[in-house]
Amino acid sequence: MHFNSKDIDLYAGQKEYVDTAVVPLIELDLTDAGMKASAGASEYLQSLTVILEKQFKGRILLLPPISYARAADRSQLGQQLKEELSETAFKHVFYLTTDPKWRSIEELENVLWLPAIPTGDMDQSFKKSVMEDQLRQVLPLFTKKWTHHS
Repeated sequence: MHFNSKDIDLYAGQKEYVDTAVVPLIELDLTDAGMKASAGASEYLQSLTVILEKQFKGRILLLPPISYARAADRSQLGQQLKEELSETAFKHVFYLTTDPKWRSIEELENVLWLPAIPTGDMDQSFKKSVMEDQLRQVLPLFTKKWTHHS
């Protein structure tokens, strides 16, 4: 389910089945040198999370991407996200990012770092193939957590 009015109405009626939140974490680099890479990473991560949501519709709620500045205090942001999400009924929260700095943030569990693959200039069929390959790498991480904690 997506974080929109229609899906939130569905979520409200199916909370007991939707046990996982997915939070995309996107670094904004608005410098001349970094903007294109930042935009590409954002596009890649958002495409991947949409495919992930389709795969697990009814099990996960895809939250809107959290965008933050390059200089943001990831530790503090991580703590704030953890606190906010701890007040929900989600048994599992996954954070997906292309920003390697999140791997060292101890406040958050289930941070899945993925190298950004520039998909913007790819042919649609090749892009779909690349995204499906990425999804095959991410799926076992979800299913492992689900089976470990069920």
